[in-house]
Amino acid sequence: MRKFILSLIALIAALGMQAQSQTAINKAIFDKVYTQVKPVASYPMGDLVIEIAKQFLGTDYVAGTLEVEPEALQVFLDQTDCILFVEMCTCFALTVKGVEIVQAGDGIHFFERKEPSLKEAKPSYELLCRNIQNMRYRLGEIDGYSSRIHYTSEWLLQNATNGLLREFSSELGDEFTQHFSFMSTHPNSYKQIKNDPSQLQKIAAMEKHLEAQKPYFYISQAQLKDPKIMSQIHSGDIITFISKAEGLDLAHVALAYEHNGEMHFIHASMKAMKVIIEPKTLADYATNGLRISRLADLTDLCGNICCTAPER
Repeated sequence: MRKFILSLIALIAALGMQAQSQTAINKAIFDKVYTQVKPVASYPMGDLVIEIAKQFLGTDYVAGTLEVEPEALQVFLDQTDCILFVEMCTCFALTVKGVEIVQAGDGIHFFERKEPSLKEAKPSYELLCRNIQNMRYRLGEIDGYSSRIHYTSEWLLQNATNGLLREFSSELGDEFTQHFSFMSTHPNSYKQIKNDPSQLQKIAAMEKHLEAQKPYFYISQAQLKDPKIMSQIHSGDIITFISKAEGLDLAHVALAYEHNGEMHFIHASMKAMKVIIEPKTLADYATNGLRISRLADLTDLCGNICCTAPER
């Protein structure tokens, strides 16, 4: 027993040192990127997000970085996957502007808020982490695995409820039937659900709730070939690609980016294993169609508070 306790203490100490090391890495990257983008803090959100995304080109693609037990906030600025990349760039932009997300919903009712639910806060790495937590977790509260937002559709809905974005797929595309069941029908693929069956009921309840949020809309690849539709997509828009898997809503997330006169996107690419400007155009890549959202323009919220040195 004594040997076991000593081993456990050593493991906890090692994990603590690892966390401290990652925080040091994150803070160094935060300071560097903040210095680069601070002069353009007054840009509209979409433009600022793109400026931030460019700073992270070449960042390693690494999957599964959030899968720790017990559930806790995990932040990595030196590695990312597709949704974490878009989430990080969006939260970084909010942080540069000196604003913090204030939860405006109840976790049950989703709606489009006209005015962003935010408060002023001094830019800092800690503010970035708070914004990430508020985006990643239902109502910003960490309460086990099921409190983390797993379906991108819910991530979009919560951010719309907070007034941070607006999905406009319905204005450009067509209605389609969207089912949510992938996680509850593949419980053994998720160690947290496999280890704690009580999480399955909570996940299944959220799937049912998300399905009830219909109608859902998407823009087909054929529609994306129409210049009139493509002209409505702007750099900095959040692109979410439709999944072919039964019961799964979205398979990939990216930021629209006009490059060499055509609409491409910046994303954490599993194929390239790093953050890149996608060589394919958006229309050529989106074989299953996509959904699209636009970040709220927070230009008027950027005063002196977002143009000062970050708090240490």
